[in-house]
Amino acid sequence: MPRRRQLLAGTAGFVAAGFAGCLNETDGSAAGGTNDSAGGNGSATETTDDDSSEEEDSGGIDPYTVEIAPHGEFTFEAVPETYSVIPSVYLDIGMALGKQPVAATDMARAPRKLYDILPDVTFDEEAIMALASGSESGYDKENFYAPGQDVNLIDPRDLGRFTDWDDSDIQEIEDATGPFVGTGIRFGPTHPFGNDQDTYYELYDVFEKIATVFQEQERYQAWQSLHDEFMSDIESELPPEDERPSVIPLWRGVDPTSGQFYLSDIHQYHNQTKPLERLGLRNAYDAEIPSGGYIGYEELLEYDPDYISVGGSLVSSTHEQFVDQVVEPFENDPSGQDLTAVQEGNILRIGDQYQGPIVDLFATEAVAKMVWPDRFGEWPGPVSEVPEDEQLFDRQRVADIINGNF
Repeated sequence: MPRRRQLLAGTAGFVAAGFAGCLNETDGSAAGGTNDSAGGNGSATETTDDDSSEEEDSGGIDPYTVEIAPHGEFTFEAVPETYSVIPSVYLDIGMALGKQPVAATDMARAPRKLYDILPDVTFDEEAIMALASGSESGYDKENFYAPGQDVNLIDPRDLGRFTDWDDSDIQEIEDATGPFVGTGIRFGPTHPFGNDQDTYYELYDVFEKIATVFQEQERYQAWQSLHDEFMSDIESELPPEDERPSVIPLWRGVDPTSGQFYLSDIHQYHNQTKPLERLGLRNAYDAEIPSGGYIGYEELLEYDPDYISVGGSLVSSTHEQFVDQVVEPFENDPSGQDLTAVQEGNILRIGDQYQGPIVDLFATEAVAKMVWPDRFGEWPGPVSEVPEDEQLFDRQRVADIINGNF
């Protein structure tokens, strides 16, 4: 059996057995299943006379369990080494832990340019196998089998939006690879795409969960320290809450010439607008988001925010593309010209679904500079052109943590 199947077991109690290249033919549940306790129904355990060999296969560690809502507990017999991912916070979390995926979907929206900014950090896109032909389409179960990932940092409910797969399809992939341990944090509980669950995680909560999966607790603590210092420094310079401006957040793909804009939201558990929430910007659109999520210029003008933010534009667009495709079309539109945010040049670029620990630093720095240049320094436009003496976090320190030097 491939080594990845020896690495972990879910609460269904899978302990790998077999031989190279073959799946166990006993009635073993998938790694990451949540039906029974370890060693219960569906487990397949093989003993060996060579205790040292067994210890080597398991990584020489005691089994450990990580609970990830709403999927339950995952028990690992050895530390996973590789993972797959679809467009989400988990690519950035993996990179923050010094691991790039072995399989992913289309990288067009990925925050590659942010990784390129960091010294001594590499992102080898050619080494990543494709799970689908696009970010949200072209999925094939067969594509999950070849990469050899130990875990899938994917919420299977998100796959349900892009495929017609049911639970048996997900189980089939888990049987052949490893468990799906992701849980959605992008949209939060107030959005129609938000996952219906009782327990929601903020970014660093789910980051800690995944760090525990990979047994990278020390690296996570280094990240937590950097993050806390970064936010403490920024918060000490923020104006009083009642003096902070209003904003209407929009999703990616904004086309001002269409006159239709898809609303995002600001919420504690809504990760894609996290920089706005943590810096205390007020949501100018205080009405219930309409069915379908779209508003037009009439509503934008009615609420007339101090700022308009555009999701994803910080990571997937260059400064020049942002100006050409968003700023100038707003300025040239007869209705757009009447918006305060357009007149004042107050259109913000923020992160989006990839906003994990690395993107979060860049996105929060960008918003702080765009909104309060007198406090945090002018925003230059291109992310890479923030002067070193005006950077709100140390790029080298981030790179050191990613590379294990902490």
